[in-house]
Amino acid sequence: MTTSKRALAVLVFLFSTAPFLLAGGGAEASTDEGPVEIPILLRNAGNDSATRINQLNVDGFNKEFDGRYKLVVEWMPGLAEDIRAKLKMLNSANDLPALVTDLAAEPAFGDLLIANDRLMDLKPYFDASPEWQSVCIPESITYNTRDGKMYTAPSTSAAFIGMFYNKELFQKAGIEEFPKTWDEFWAVADKLEAAGITPISLHTTETGWCPMLVATSSLAWSDEGRAFMEQQYPTNYDVPVFVDAMRILRRLFDYTTPDAVGGNYALASNNFLSGRTAMIPNGPWMIPSLSDTQFSPEGFEEKVGYGHFPDGVMLSWLGLSYGLAVSMDHPLEVREGVVEYIKYLARPENIRRRGVIMGDISPKVALTEEDLAQMSPAMQEYAKAVTSLKKTLIVYQTRWDPITQNEVIPAELPSFVTDKITVEELVKKMSDAGKKYERESN
Repeated sequence: MTTSKRALAVLVFLFSTAPFLLAGGGAEASTDEGPVEIPILLRNAGNDSATRINQLNVDGFNKEFDGRYKLVVEWMPGLAEDIRAKLKMLNSANDLPALVTDLAAEPAFGDLLIANDRLMDLKPYFDASPEWQSVCIPESITYNTRDGKMYTAPSTSAAFIGMFYNKELFQKAGIEEFPKTWDEFWAVADKLEAAGITPISLHTTETGWCPMLVATSSLAWSDEGRAFMEQQYPTNYDVPVFVDAMRILRRLFDYTTPDAVGGNYALASNNFLSGRTAMIPNGPWMIPSLSDTQFSPEGFEEKVGYGHFPDGVMLSWLGLSYGLAVSMDHPLEVREGVVEYIKYLARPENIRRRGVIMGDISPKVALTEEDLAQMSPAMQEYAKAVTSLKKTLIVYQTRWDPITQNEVIPAELPSFVTDKITVEELVKKMSDAGKKYERESN
């Protein structure tokens, strides 16, 4: 699907008032032996919208399938990287949860599970369900089908990533609207600083999420940049357009907080939510924190707007990533229960609820006017940004190898942004990591 067609699909999605409905499967009668218990591992990230939607889905499934299946959830606190680390540990012990999550952000782990026959082929179940097929993003069906088998479920929706900004701080600095171009972006950053306001929340740990989002967005408009981001596990980062993107990343750190170097995402988020910075790049899953007084001051959400990265760009997984999977570490009846749960998540009403709460947009299932009215003010700002985006780009986490992401970036970004190593040295270290991963995975 081209960008223009994708944008049109998003527009139709957001403003159509006649979504089609598919019949959902009902629960079967209870058996004397009780329901089949399905162990799953989900992250509990406080007021992250993913936690909220997961709880609603689990409760809804267990209620409908009472007596037949029961999801038994281990709620794990911490960061996204923590649950990925635990999944790897459980895989080593041949004790994966029945539902395998979090493969989108680390495709190399998905590759490993597939190569080692650790995941169940979902294609027979997918082929037998026209309802399930009809709501999946076509590109995602292709991506998740390998050699005639489907080891992870295709996506039914996609989140888009741009920039949250504090309207009140912008107004204090005399800024009337969110910047549309790179020149305007740097001018806004200078103007905020001149008013005594720190422009942007950043960090260097984990996979460099916040600064990498902004920097890689600059690759969207050139053929060379898009070609680079379409590579799976690149082994050469010494490409002019990517070097330029890393120079943008370095410049960003002239406009951030002193604790950004060595800081993590949670710290960067807190700096924005507490009003210490004017902008933070992130996706719509952050929105519930804007209205939760555990994280933000009373009324903070009313101050928050949502904009594109410069030049009308937003980032997304676009369905081109591994989805939910079913572990082979469990009996067939448990695995088939997981399939029922995945199909339950793919019902139109649950896709629409995900759109309202999480901002995951479906090109196949339209939100109603009632759905749109239920969105929080910040989610409505996000929805407006999605309808007017000019270009989308795949998120770097779906493309780069785990050594580059999890070892080189957190180790070397502090040195790079404090000018202890050059951009040439940084991209060489990333290239060396890509080559090392290629050697080790062959």
